[in-house]
Amino acid sequence: MNGIDVSQWQGYIDFSAVKNAGVEFVYIKASEGAEFTDPFFYRNYANAVQAGLPVGFYHYLTAGNADAARAEAAHFVAVTEGLTASGKMVMDIEDMRGMSRAQVNSVARTFLESVETYSNQSAAIYADACYAEGVLDADLSGYPLWIAQYNTEEPTADTPWGSPAGWQYTDMGRVAGIQGNVDRNIFGEEMRSDGTIVKRTGERPEYQAADRDMRYRVQPGDTLYEIAERFGTSVPVLARINHIKNPGLLYPGQQIKLPMQV
Repeated sequence: MNGIDVSQWQGYIDFSAVKNAGVEFVYIKASEGAEFTDPFFYRNYANAVQAGLPVGFYHYLTAGNADAARAEAAHFVAVTEGLTASGKMVMDIEDMRGMSRAQVNSVARTFLESVETYSNQSAAIYADACYAEGVLDADLSGYPLWIAQYNTEEPTADTPWGSPAGWQYTDMGRVAGIQGNVDRNIFGEEMRSDGTIVKRTGERPEYQAADRDMRYRVQPGDTLYEIAERFGTSVPVLARINHIKNPGLLYPGQQIKLPMQV
C-alpha cells in the first residue's frame, strides 16, 4: 500500500486530494508521553475517514521505565478509544538516550504488551534502521516492524525481522493536499488490523478519559499570532478560550487549547 504518516507538523491536510493522489493508507500521530495528544489528531482522523482512507495510529514513546511505559500505553489507548483502527497500534521508538540497551528493550516490551492488553488491538514497531539493527532485541520480532531507511532502493537493514512490514523511504515526500514535506511509506498487509473500534479493556493504570480538545504545545520562539495563523484561527479566539491575559507572553511547553474544527 502507498502510504503516508502525518502529525501536527503537516498542518491542515486536504485528505480528499491526498487520496486522489494515490495514497492508500494513512498513519496519524495520536499521542506522545503520558499526557500529550497531537493537536491535529482528531481533525486528521475525521477528515481521513471522511475521505475514505484507512487509518492507523502511532504513539511517540518517551518512557524511561516500565511504570512510565504502562502509563504511556494507557494514554495512547485512551486517546484513540472509540475510533476505528485499520492499522496496528504503532510504538514509535526513536530517542531513548541515557538508557542501556536492556532498559530500552524492557520499556519497549512493556509498552507493546500493555497496548495490546489495554486496547484488544495488535501492536507494531516503528524504528529507524540503526535501532532495528543494533538496539532492539530479536524477541521483539514477533511484532511487525515499520522501518525508516532512506536513500536506498529497498530496505537493506540486517534485522531479526528480515523483510519489514512497512518501509518509510523518505521524510521529504510531496503529496497533493499537503503543504510542505511529508513522510512517504510502503505498507504491507502485516500493518493492517481488522478495522475494529479501539476499546479499553483489561487491567490498566487508572486513567481519566482523554481530553478531546485539540491542544498545541508551545515551542521556543512561538508567538500566539503564529500559532493562530497556523491553525486557522485568531489571536483573540486563542486568548479567550485559554484565558490568556497577555497574548505576548508564552512559555515553551505551555499547552494551548485550539478551537475544534473538522
